[in-house]
Amino acid sequence: MRLLNSILALCLVSQLGCSSSGGGQADLVIAPDVVKRAAKLAPMDLSQSPLQSGLADWERAVVDKLVQAASHMDTVFWQQVDPEGMQIFNSFAGATSDQGKAVRLMMDANYGRWDRFQEFAPFVGTQLHPKGAYVFPTDLTQQELDAYIAAHPEEKAALLSPFTVVRRSAGRLVTVPYHEAYASYVLPTASLLEEAAALSQNVSLATYLRLQANALRTDDYFQADLAWLDLNGNVDLSIGPQETQDDLLSGQKAFYKANILLVDQVAANQLAKYKAEVPALQENLPVDPKYKPSQTGTMTPMIVADDIRRAGQVRSIMEAVAFSLPNDRRVWEAKGAKKVMMGNFLSARRTTVLEPLARVVLDDAVASQMNGEAHFTWVLMHEISHTLGPREVTKDGKQIPVTEALGTYYSPIEEGKADIGGLYDLPYLIGKGVVTGSLASHYVSYLAEALRSIRFGLGSPYGVIRLASWNVFVEKGVLRADGTNGRFVFDVDSMTVAVRELLVTLITIEGEGDQASASAFIASHTTVTAELKSLLDAAETTVPFEFVPVYKQ
Repeated sequence: MRLLNSILALCLVSQLGCSSSGGGQADLVIAPDVVKRAAKLAPMDLSQSPLQSGLADWERAVVDKLVQAASHMDTVFWQQVDPEGMQIFNSFAGATSDQGKAVRLMMDANYGRWDRFQEFAPFVGTQLHPKGAYVFPTDLTQQELDAYIAAHPEEKAALLSPFTVVRRSAGRLVTVPYHEAYASYVLPTASLLEEAAALSQNVSLATYLRLQANALRTDDYFQADLAWLDLNGNVDLSIGPQETQDDLLSGQKAFYKANILLVDQVAANQLAKYKAEVPALQENLPVDPKYKPSQTGTMTPMIVADDIRRAGQVRSIMEAVAFSLPNDRRVWEAKGAKKVMMGNFLSARRTTVLEPLARVVLDDAVASQMNGEAHFTWVLMHEISHTLGPREVTKDGKQIPVTEALGTYYSPIEEGKADIGGLYDLPYLIGKGVVTGSLASHYVSYLAEALRSIRFGLGSPYGVIRLASWNVFVEKGVLRADGTNGRFVFDVDSMTVAVRELLVTLITIEGEGDQASASAFIASHTTVTAELKSLLDAAETTVPFEFVPVYKQ
């Protein structure tokens, strides 16, 4: 009865679209096609790795503590994106009907009531998705936020800090530090990290865990980020508020997540050849020198790992197969950034989604060129390219980060720069013998990734920029729908030229912090053509949109 009452109360306060006639879940307005939507998701148990057999007893004990810590990151992310929805999600725990199980899976994958594959359209209830999630007032608009900052410039830093919740109070916007707003989640997490540190026999891991525990309590991650770059054992961890994609209002707020990683030492050692090339790749960019600050002297640690438990933002559909962190430009300047390739997720994405999708949309002769080595290399180049190019922009005589200058356009433009920058560097590295395999096979890997993201729609920064880039290549005649059954083919030499031109466009937008150009570029290139739509529709019933990681309890 308490659960029923709480759900009915939610109907009133959050416009869930329920009736008040009684009946609990039956009163929720649920999208009629929710079962069909859920069928596009493929749950996969990714909790096991062959690397676990090589762990020492103390490492297993540390991992157990980290798994407990990750569960708190899951809960706090729900608080950031849909705290009311979490109660509804929990109410479907014992669902037995097809509809109930579909709602449960969809809410689990989306962390809320809004479908990330349909531009955050609600599939439970009727409430519109708040662009600032729940880290801003849900009724706050971009126009109101901009006007408030213009009237109170001294409050701008706090309002746009990655680590503050913004609330209304007495007609003003006020901020609450994350470590206070989410204390009931971050404090237990910090304690678990310290318990794990006490069990660790690896000095670098123990140091990082203690520093990260302190960072969670203070929202000051600088020293912990530096220590994270120095990790050198079998167990790695990325935990805390990191990426900003869920902030569609300002593009500044970070969201909590966790990755528990087991390092593949043999595979990681094979990446050493790429580290030495990073300064040269920066210099090789085809843009004005002012857009490419020196990379000499910075670290670029690279690891290959199996991600055996992820939680929070990093698990919210659109499963990442790699990442480059930290995002703090101060850390980049002081020491560098780490590239993490997650081998188990790379394999799962390629075999479950990318290769089947490529066979539907790309010509047979094109799709057949995709292979695991080329896919791994292209993803690695994407991550390396995140730390290439401009870092700051001059606005009104002041140096500000590119992320602040571009606001909500930063995520799609930055992901595009990483995509196209990675493609641009491949001929250079192939020529030096650092990368093997054909250039065409790497291009095919990118095209398959682009198709996967285009299916996500414009609610995803990846969907936005990869659709825009795809259309640029079509407009330039690089991609043509004239293969078998109208499927797409491409010309390698023409692609190489178009990649260079597109990279210049994207880096210039970043280097100038040019929101107007970013908006115009995206607006003019984000229509799905009839030829592409027909092929994507053909993949609807045969190729999952995404896999959803699940874990044995």
